[in-house]
Amino acid sequence: MAASTTDEDPQSLDEKHAAQDPSNPATSTTTLKGDKEKLAGGHDWMEIKMEDATSDSTEAAESQQIRGPRQNGDGQERHSHDTPQAPAPKVPTPQPNRESHSTPADVSNGADPRLGPTPPERRGSRQFSESSTTAAGGSSSPHPDVTVKLDPAALPPQRPLSSSSMIFVVNALQTIAASKEARKKKQLGDAVQRALAAIKELDPELPDPELIFEPLQLATVANSVPLASVALDCIGKLISHSYFSTPSAASRPPTASDTPPPPPLIERAIDTIIDCFQGEATPVETQLQIVKSLLGAVLNDKIVVHGAGLLKAIRQTYNIFLLSKSSANQQIAQGTLTQMVGTVFERVKSRLAMKEARTNLSKLSVERSSEAEIPPTNDDVTADVEAALSRPPATTVDGPALAESKEPITLQSFENRKSFDDDRIQDNAPTMVTRVRETSSRTLTGTPVPSSVGDENEENEEEEEDEIYMKDAFLVFRAMCKLSIKSLPTEQLLDLKSHGMRSKLLSLHLVHTILNNHIAIFVSPLATIKSSTTSQPTSFVHAIKQYLCLSLSRNGASSVNRVFEVSCEIFWLMLQNMREPLKKEIEVFLKEIYLAILDKRNAPLTQKQYLMGILQRLCADPRALVELYLNYDCDGSALDNMFQRVIEHLSRISSTPVLITPSQQFQYQEQHARAVSSATEWQSRGTLPPSLSTANVTSAPENESAVPLEYSLKRESLECLVETLRSLVNWSQQGIADATARLQESESRDSLDAGRESMETPGTMTNGATPKVSNAEAVGIPSTPSLHAVDDPDELEKAKHRKIALIKGVKQFNFKAKRGIKVLIADGFVASDSPQDVARFLLHTDGLDKAAVGEYLGEGEPRNVAIMHAFVDLMDFTKTRFVDALRQFLQGFRLPGEAQKIDRFMLKFAERYISGNPNAFANADTAYVLAYSVIMLNTDQHSTKLKGPRMTKGDFVKNNRGINDNADLPEEYLGGIYDEINQNEIVLHTERDAAAAMGVVPPPTGGIASNIGQALATVGRDLQREAYAQASDEMANKTEQQFRNLVRAQRKNATKAGSVRFIAATSFKHVGPMFDVSWMSLFSGLSGQIQDTQNLETIRLCTEGFKLAIRIACLFDLETAREAFVSALAKFTSLNNLSEMAVKHVEALKALLEVAQSEGNLLKGSWRDVLMCISQLDRFQLISTGVDEGAVPDVSKARIVSSRSDGAGAGPSQRSASGARRPRPRVGTTSSGYLPDVALEIRSTDFIKGVDRIFTNTAHLSGDGIVHFVRALSEVSWQEIQSSGQSESPRTFSLQKLVEISYYNMTRVRFEWTALWQILGEHFNQVGCHPNTSIVFIALDSLRQLSMRFLEIEELPGFKFQKDFLKPFEHVMSNSGVVSVKHLVLDCLIQMIQARGDNIRSGWRTMFGVFTVAAQEPYEAIVTVAFDHVSLIYQHRFGVVVSQGAFADLAVCLTEFSKNSKFQKKSLQAIETLKSTIPKMLRTPECPLSTDATGAGSTATTGLGTPSSRALQEEQFWFPILFAFHNVLMTGDDLEVRSRALGYLFDALIKYGGSFSPEFWDILWRQLLYPIFMVLKSKSEMSKVLNHEELSVWLSTTMIQALRNMIALFTHYFAALEYMLDRFLELLTLCICQENDTIARIGSNCLQQLILQNVNKFEREHWTKIVGAFVELFDRTTAHQLFSAATANSHSRHVSVTTKTPTSTVESSMSDLELNTTPVEERATTSPVDNSLQINGLPPANASVVVYDENDAGPGPTENQGRPPRSNTAGAAELEDYRPQSGLQQAPVVVTAARRRFFNKIITRCVLQLLMIETVNELFSNDAVYARIPSPELLRVMALLKKSFLFARKFNADKDLRMSLWREGFMKQPPNLLKQESGSAATYVAILLRMYHDDGEERKRNRAETEAALIPLCVDIIHGYTILDEETQQRNIMAWRPVVVDVMEGYVHFPEASFAKHIETFYPLAAELLGRDLGAEVRLALQAMLRRIGQVRMGMPPSADPLPSPRRGSRSPSVRRTSASAASVSPRSRRASRGK
Repeated sequence: MAASTTDEDPQSLDEKHAAQDPSNPATSTTTLKGDKEKLAGGHDWMEIKMEDATSDSTEAAESQQIRGPRQNGDGQERHSHDTPQAPAPKVPTPQPNRESHSTPADVSNGADPRLGPTPPERRGSRQFSESSTTAAGGSSSPHPDVTVKLDPAALPPQRPLSSSSMIFVVNALQTIAASKEARKKKQLGDAVQRALAAIKELDPELPDPELIFEPLQLATVANSVPLASVALDCIGKLISHSYFSTPSAASRPPTASDTPPPPPLIERAIDTIIDCFQGEATPVETQLQIVKSLLGAVLNDKIVVHGAGLLKAIRQTYNIFLLSKSSANQQIAQGTLTQMVGTVFERVKSRLAMKEARTNLSKLSVERSSEAEIPPTNDDVTADVEAALSRPPATTVDGPALAESKEPITLQSFENRKSFDDDRIQDNAPTMVTRVRETSSRTLTGTPVPSSVGDENEENEEEEEDEIYMKDAFLVFRAMCKLSIKSLPTEQLLDLKSHGMRSKLLSLHLVHTILNNHIAIFVSPLATIKSSTTSQPTSFVHAIKQYLCLSLSRNGASSVNRVFEVSCEIFWLMLQNMREPLKKEIEVFLKEIYLAILDKRNAPLTQKQYLMGILQRLCADPRALVELYLNYDCDGSALDNMFQRVIEHLSRISSTPVLITPSQQFQYQEQHARAVSSATEWQSRGTLPPSLSTANVTSAPENESAVPLEYSLKRESLECLVETLRSLVNWSQQGIADATARLQESESRDSLDAGRESMETPGTMTNGATPKVSNAEAVGIPSTPSLHAVDDPDELEKAKHRKIALIKGVKQFNFKAKRGIKVLIADGFVASDSPQDVARFLLHTDGLDKAAVGEYLGEGEPRNVAIMHAFVDLMDFTKTRFVDALRQFLQGFRLPGEAQKIDRFMLKFAERYISGNPNAFANADTAYVLAYSVIMLNTDQHSTKLKGPRMTKGDFVKNNRGINDNADLPEEYLGGIYDEINQNEIVLHTERDAAAAMGVVPPPTGGIASNIGQALATVGRDLQREAYAQASDEMANKTEQQFRNLVRAQRKNATKAGSVRFIAATSFKHVGPMFDVSWMSLFSGLSGQIQDTQNLETIRLCTEGFKLAIRIACLFDLETAREAFVSALAKFTSLNNLSEMAVKHVEALKALLEVAQSEGNLLKGSWRDVLMCISQLDRFQLISTGVDEGAVPDVSKARIVSSRSDGAGAGPSQRSASGARRPRPRVGTTSSGYLPDVALEIRSTDFIKGVDRIFTNTAHLSGDGIVHFVRALSEVSWQEIQSSGQSESPRTFSLQKLVEISYYNMTRVRFEWTALWQILGEHFNQVGCHPNTSIVFIALDSLRQLSMRFLEIEELPGFKFQKDFLKPFEHVMSNSGVVSVKHLVLDCLIQMIQARGDNIRSGWRTMFGVFTVAAQEPYEAIVTVAFDHVSLIYQHRFGVVVSQGAFADLAVCLTEFSKNSKFQKKSLQAIETLKSTIPKMLRTPECPLSTDATGAGSTATTGLGTPSSRALQEEQFWFPILFAFHNVLMTGDDLEVRSRALGYLFDALIKYGGSFSPEFWDILWRQLLYPIFMVLKSKSEMSKVLNHEELSVWLSTTMIQALRNMIALFTHYFAALEYMLDRFLELLTLCICQENDTIARIGSNCLQQLILQNVNKFEREHWTKIVGAFVELFDRTTAHQLFSAATANSHSRHVSVTTKTPTSTVESSMSDLELNTTPVEERATTSPVDNSLQINGLPPANASVVVYDENDAGPGPTENQGRPPRSNTAGAAELEDYRPQSGLQQAPVVVTAARRRFFNKIITRCVLQLLMIETVNELFSNDAVYARIPSPELLRVMALLKKSFLFARKFNADKDLRMSLWREGFMKQPPNLLKQESGSAATYVAILLRMYHDDGEERKRNRAETEAALIPLCVDIIHGYTILDEETQQRNIMAWRPVVVDVMEGYVHFPEASFAKHIETFYPLAAELLGRDLGAEVRLALQAMLRRIGQVRMGMPPSADPLPSPRRGSRSPSVRRTSASAASVSPRSRRASRGK
């Protein structure tokens, strides 16, 4: 019900008033009809009211009370108070806390009929609580409307006038009395006489005011203009003297309680003045007098008129302005009205100031009374008040009205908006007066007065008075807003002089004036007004915003320019000062009106231009811009990103192309300058609105200027963009300054004050910057800070990113719906993947493409169908017309084109519609068919693609017959649907708005006739203007609907949400994100104009914008934006195309240089563009001075290498190619076609100084800044050099600048220089290796100069900057191939040594590096010069070199000289210098080791010092020199030098090694000694530096000598190196296992020497390691692969066939044959030089370790097929025994290379196994070794021999295997291991027998173990010997015979007990031997054994012949033969092995 009564449309009110207006022909026929019509048409004061929510009686009263003079039916004038004719009031609806006392009797009982019926008494409202009291008695007044509120305490003791001051009254009365009207009208004459008599009688007292007023009132109605003027003048003066405000006798309470008192005299006086105005017929003099009197009544500052009296005065003045025919009177009335309204609000300001003072005083009183302090003085209070007033006001808002809305804001919500309940605040409120009180002592003095009842009453009275003043302001403002909202007919819109238009303009201007001059009232938290319902104080801005927003929504989009302009100004004030309380409202205005106007093509350009001025003010306000971004762009609930959108609009306008001539541009400049100087000031604060009199109001002239408005818009948009950048820069710089200042403030300062000051900074803010909330610096307005959302940049940035993520998700959905939904669900924007949540998101989210939504919902998949159903279920069609429901339904998506999808949509719509409207149709089928039919009708009527006839109404009705359950729907109903669809297409609002914005007019849908008729009807009409007027109305309506929805949502969510979250800007950090989201638009707007225009002012404006943008991008490190702006500005300089360079390009160049000077620290990578332009500028300057253009390469056109590359690698072909690409300059070409003026300016002093300043200012750059600068300059320098090619005069401008800035920055700290030199050094490296020697010479000379300068600065110990800056010399020396360049490098270094040698510290290292490179040169001159200077340094500066840590570099340098094979003389000198370095080092005091030199030759290890420090010193000094020797012997080419190095190395170790610490010995072993022999593991490293022949020589000479030296070293320092025994054994094992027979034998010999030389030093643990080495040797030399070498087929078959071994088998077998842990190079294996085994093609007599015997049978030992070298019994028969039998003949076997290598490795292992057996035999037969080795270890060795014996016997016994190997080509004869078998057995037996017969204690303890190991093998040997075939195995017999002899001889000498124990074992064997053909040795041994058996068993006496003693310490013959044989064939075997 409230909505129907309070939210009534104003249009209905206008109609109602028109029905009651006297100007209506039905209600009035008076002669003043014309005047009244004008009065009604001019928005008479019938509009200044607020509808009562409960009754229409108030409307009738208001319409009646302001009518003024009435006319009776006779046409005679009569006053409204003569005969009351108030209409009967309506009965009000009862409301809570309200009582209606309005009855018709009110009029008859003396009530003033002009006031109409008495309004209901508002007992629940405080403002009327005391309105019924009088000054005298205070009793209840029976007539509340005429109560005068007079505070007795406020009345002065006497009347305001004295008798002496009544002269003007007497004169006026006498004038009236003398008039003829007084004589004609007795009542007038009598009243005058009574008044004069009273004055005379009561003198000096004043008479009753009623007596004075009566004649004056009668005189005003006497129809005499002079008389009325005199009366009005007197009344005005009396009002000014407050005379009529005193209580009179007539106003005292009557005795009868039922008689109401008359209206207050002041009110009747005002009514009298008002009644004098008779419309247009009123004389001009009377009009002026009325205005003057009313102004005096309102401006009286002693007795203030409130309520109805105040409003009546303002109303009449307003009507005089509208209806007066005098332009002067109109202008006076307008000024008077402005003054009246201003006075009302000025009084509110004063009251608020007093209220603030009282508030502060009460707080201060409480605080000081609690602290018992002295009260403050007057000055203190004044200071407090002033301090409070100086703070900007903030607004506290009510939650219910400003609650956050989750519903979308639409545009139509202003009309019925009720954010504040003002039902009881009406225009006909009682007239009241208040007197200005005498200031109490408590207010002035500030002395705290104890609280009392009186004080509380006084406080309440003050608050009530404040409320009265606030109501006045509210009523006036509301009245002005309501006057401005009336819709005007078209004819009045076009006529600015019409009453309606002038009324609208005046009301809008007054609203603007109020806001402009008194904005502080609207934002002050103390400016409150009480609500009618809750009686709770509501902020003033919240109370009036419903009317303000309604007014602006109605007029903001007006097609009338004057209305639009003042509306824009009002909006600007809202935006500037009321952003917080009107956050949501401003958002709607921006989106729906002002930005929409910029979007619309058909919008007037004048409006766009004016709006551009508003935007320019916004852009000039930094705080407003930042808060616009924070509260809209960072707010997820905002309608749009307002800041971003504004910038995009400005950029779009700025980049729009406009055709304009230079003359027009110049004309625009002049007009713009004049407009700025003569701009109207009515928008400014404190000035009056423009004159709106009929003489002055004229339509705005059309654009008569030759300058197109489009160009003006373009320029102004550019200015806005630049202003935006200025504001952002100012805000960011001020914020940074404030942040810095806050860090320096004292911690004791109040944080709130500090925060406020940081927010305010009014003195440093730019023009137009708003304070924190508003411009409250106006006088007298108190303020207190309000609670704002915290300005947390991080949180806001997160919110912004969240919003951006949503926007991206929406874009993804619009592109591909399914993927977009997944992204939105993943990001949390859709609560879940349930159909309900997805549907809710699709329905309520802005920005979704309706077509995409329709396609997604229309899919036939079950999930899509479920979402579609949930989507429709969210819509409510209850009690909605069918077509309206269908329209609502189709607004959620765009209907797809497929019939199946449409069918699914219509089915669901029909079901949903019937569920909400069950009685609409018979069933859902009806709704379905009808919906489908309406869709088809809409397409038929409005589709432009249909060419045929359209559907008629009859066709539509016919098509829908019988659809309602076989019944017809009413034909009228279907016809209505047809008409509605025909006239109003169902179309998406978004599409319609887009079309309207584009200016697209919907095409007509009728036929040809209708089109022709429409064309004729539009002749002579301004269709574009009409279209925009219609669009303006649509915008207004849409805005109003938005606000309706906004208020509805706020009310709905009032209890759920708090107030609107407004973020007040405080942080400068927001500027970065703001610029980040807008820089592309800014860039587009700026770059577009700077490219297109030639206007200098525009160019300067654009360049300023670029500078500001670069400033922001640099401040916030926005790399992409910075690079874009800088590169674009550099491009605009046009230095790459000199012929096109003009003045505008010079401006761009100036801007670029300014940027370089101001933003140097922050340009970073953008320095490259700047420095490239400077380089091109230098080229231009050279060309302009006459230098040939071809001689100065253009960097931009000759970019050979864009990125950094190594120029040293450029060969001749590359150089020629680069030279070919560079165009040859034409002869005689000296000009590029540039403008002389441009060239002259480019060469000006300012430019030259500007460029120089950039380089000189580098000294002031930060550490990071200078690094970026130098890097960029290096890149430009390299590009210059590359562009120069092979020119003899290359461009080195930037290279020279590098040297210059190095000088400028020489004082920088070393930390910064280190980073700089990394860049400079790399650049000099590149330049120094350039193929153009001219460039290289310049670079080296520059580098030399810098180095000399650096060397002047002393370097402290421990630093290495000298080393770094000299590195480029080394790089150039290493990479340059030009001899002259190398000479120059050496010359530079020599010069530095000679000039700055004493200052060189760490630079020695780099210098030695250069000399090291020189030592490797093939040029004798370079080597000689370098070595000579190294020798000088060695001789004269050795101590400095040592002290600076360059000793190692010196050693390396001398090493390289020693290795130079081309100049042996220098090499030998260098190696000798290296040798002499050791004693010189030990003698040098700078060397820490010099104190230990005296004990260097001692072998003792004492006094080595602390290991850590000692090892460090040894590494620093000993290691470099020892490693130098090692390096020479390993990689030196000259054998002599290498031999010397080897000797010197070990000499030094032996001589000085006694002082080495164990740690250092470890280092030497790992890095020097052991690596010498690493080639034995892998020759790959050595092969890289030596060819094969050199490697072989090195192995056979240097390495063998090194191995012997190693053993000598170990023996010499055994005590120190004994812990390395296992390492030496590992090394020897590595040597022995080599395939090179020489190395293997040397290794074996060295192993023996190691043991023999140190045998007496070994302990048990040493022997354990030694025996462990033998275990490893025997294992690694056992040829286990013999049993797997033959393939399966050949092993199982006796007939030989040629087969190919599978590669996998060969490879797997080969992998098991490695003798070393690291593979040996195949080249060494297959080399003919090292082929020592000679398996193929060599005579078998020369030595095969593996013997052949195809007739071998049985398990016994085999004989050697080869004849022993020294055997004299070898004959032909023996040779014939080896001739192959016929059955053994086979085809030649084809053996692959891999297979041969595999076989050779097996044979090598067999050879090495024999070598090991020989080594064991020789070593352990030595008495010293035998005596020292423990028995357990010796038994371990014997076990190895036994294992070798058993392995060989097993192989020899497998004849099939041996034959298979022979058939596969393993050897030329079947192989066997007879030598290994017999040799190992012989050694085994000999050593064990010696152990058994040894009587030592240790041997005795192990005799049992010895016996157990000996007896079984001895038995086996004799048994095997007995079964050998004497015919076929003669050689086996010869091999085993010595072994058998040794066994028997050893057994014979057993102790008797042991001998007897084994007689049963040996006796049978002896018997078997007797049956053999025994040789002499065997026979003698057998004889001795049998004799001993006889002696032991049979008691035979001993023989006279002594028994043969066992041969101790000598090898058995078999072993000796085996060794000899192996030795004799070793060279050939080695060569054979290498060959294979």
